[in-house]
Amino acid sequence: MSKVKVRIICVSDTHNHSPREGYKLPKGDVLIHAGDFTNQGSLAEVKKAVDWISKADFEAKVIVADPDYALKHKSGWGVVPADVEACRNLVVANDNFVYLQHASAVIPLPSKSTHLRIFGSPYSPDRGRQNWAFQYEENAAESIWNAVPEEVDILVTHTPPRGLLDASKHWEEGGCPALKSALLRVRPLVHVFGHCHEGRGATVVQHINRSDNPTPSITWDDPGSQSNKQSLLNLSRKGLDLRSGEQTALVNASIMATSFHRGSKAFNKPVVVDIEIPLRDARTASGNAEAAGVE
Repeated sequence: MSKVKVRIICVSDTHNHSPREGYKLPKGDVLIHAGDFTNQGSLAEVKKAVDWISKADFEAKVIVADPDYALKHKSGWGVVPADVEACRNLVVANDNFVYLQHASAVIPLPSKSTHLRIFGSPYSPDRGRQNWAFQYEENAAESIWNAVPEEVDILVTHTPPRGLLDASKHWEEGGCPALKSALLRVRPLVHVFGHCHEGRGATVVQHINRSDNPTPSITWDDPGSQSNKQSLLNLSRKGLDLRSGEQTALVNASIMATSFHRGSKAFNKPVVVDIEIPLRDARTASGNAEAAGVE
């Protein structure tokens, strides 16, 4: 089967910082933002994020909804309740990127004669007293992640799977066990997430069978660490040669290097992922997509 290389630039947790405010966006084919593009979800912050994402020069751009906007209780963070719907409309009505709220999209790449099948979700576990949007109780986790379809090239979630790149100053393991089970079932080529800033990095897991834990088989040595090089994860035949259905590359793409409000600001580089995708019809994108939320 003929394949084509696609370069994906992965970011998450930019927290109201645009490119050139601590980090730079490398060139690529697709930009993926896995959430937390604001601090408090104010209308001004959402406008700023939508502006820089809209102007970013990529053939396709995909974002998941921001856990900081449309706050669950609309209080306690200085956010005006009347702005909540305005914030939502800014991302839903924008034609410059594909917005996914627990939904799938087919992303055309005409220049590559192919398309990507992506599922994106902003949901994360509710650990109490956080007052964020798109959170769920533990007893709802399984039903939420059962919604992920199996025909997915790239899974984009805000939360990590439990025990995989989910280190945080807040929690020893900040990821979700039910999402980990979905990862075993779906076996995407790439899973991009953030949320746990200190877990930033990448690894390749080996799938043995659908009832086993995914086994980390390759630990990424970031070539961009302590150098001017890009933070490249090369999954092409000239690199790690990722095997579809047998392996998944996990990427915690957090830009902020430390937990929110802890110490001075420090930034990570975006993670550059090179991957090979089968040649397919470059069909029309499904557009901005939403699904029913979980209250």
